[in-house]
Amino acid sequence: MLTNMGTRVIVASALLLALARESVARESVREYVIDLDSPPETRYNEIIHDSANGFNTTVWKFYNEYFANDKVLTDLLYGIIDKRGQESSAEMHAEIQGLAQMSGLPFKFVHVVQLLYELQTLMVPVVNFTQLPLPKGYEALRRIPWRGPGCTGIIATNKADGTVSHARNLDFSPVDVMKNLVYVGIFKKNGNELFRAQLVAGYVGLITGMKHGSDGFTIERNTRYPDHVDGNEEMFHNLEGGRATNGWTLRKIMEEQTTYAAAVDAIKAAPFISTEYSIVSGVRKGIIISKDPDTVAYTQVLGEVNVDERADYIIITNFDFFNHDIREYFDPTGGQIGYPRRIAAQKVLNSTDVLTPEVLFETINHKGVIADTIFQAVMNVETGLWNVSIPDLSN
Repeated sequence: MLTNMGTRVIVASALLLALARESVARESVREYVIDLDSPPETRYNEIIHDSANGFNTTVWKFYNEYFANDKVLTDLLYGIIDKRGQESSAEMHAEIQGLAQMSGLPFKFVHVVQLLYELQTLMVPVVNFTQLPLPKGYEALRRIPWRGPGCTGIIATNKADGTVSHARNLDFSPVDVMKNLVYVGIFKKNGNELFRAQLVAGYVGLITGMKHGSDGFTIERNTRYPDHVDGNEEMFHNLEGGRATNGWTLRKIMEEQTTYAAAVDAIKAAPFISTEYSIVSGVRKGIIISKDPDTVAYTQVLGEVNVDERADYIIITNFDFFNHDIREYFDPTGGQIGYPRRIAAQKVLNSTDVLTPEVLFETINHKGVIADTIFQAVMNVETGLWNVSIPDLSN
């Protein structure tokens, strides 16, 4: 017999699937169990051994095309790893070692992959006056082939039933590589699901996650670019000093914290390597935390007075729009300079009175919002909704 919650999840999922058929074509996301009771070195063996997913072939192609023959870039990246040393978490270090051993990829390359979010803060998606200078000796990092993670995150209250839904786009290029590495990990302990997360093969940090339960929570992370001239130097100081990666910190919060409030407090207090947005929703609540490495720069709380947002939603892409960050208007990822993804999304949200999961799904698929999107999610902790997919951008 279905509970009310189960019925609502089925209805919402069916509506989202119907909308999906009418909007962008999409693919389902592969799922794998990650057993936290097993040795860290072997947790990803099934994923690497499953030739049907093509993950290992894709990563090798990526490595050979962009890194294997670029000695200047790899020497710089591996030099950063040498300064960083072994990860402070023995568990994380062992997971990286296991991935390198099973895939056959160079260990230092797999280690560098763990730094992709932090290094991305250097790459404001415009090559003009809005980009902070790279420190001397690090100029070759301009050749890093990934762009993103650019993202859109929305948390909204449905006035019809009071529930809160969380929608996200993960934008990450080169799309033809990154979309072929996306999967969902079901993290289990003692045979029970602890949380679930959207992951990229070869990367052990959290990108998008959800913890079920009456006081469960979701976490999305978005790149946030530094807002002061010393921001890049600060990031490198933390990176090379061995501070835990943002993604690993968030994964442990997802694993260890049992309530929404505890997760929010832990994120606020956690030292990060780089600036970043943490978008967190719970049962009838939500917050966007704009993080500096050692402090909280700004918060947007659902239901409170926020800059340029209705009380029933909060939104963020990759820029401090609440502080009038002009770089947002030079971001071409939504397809048009001067018309940011946030503005395109808010045009849809502001024209709709009741923000259902279906409206949020329509919003993140709207022209000007969807970009180099390799993963989409609509989540609702209260109803248990976890609707995830990979959009087909070929058309």
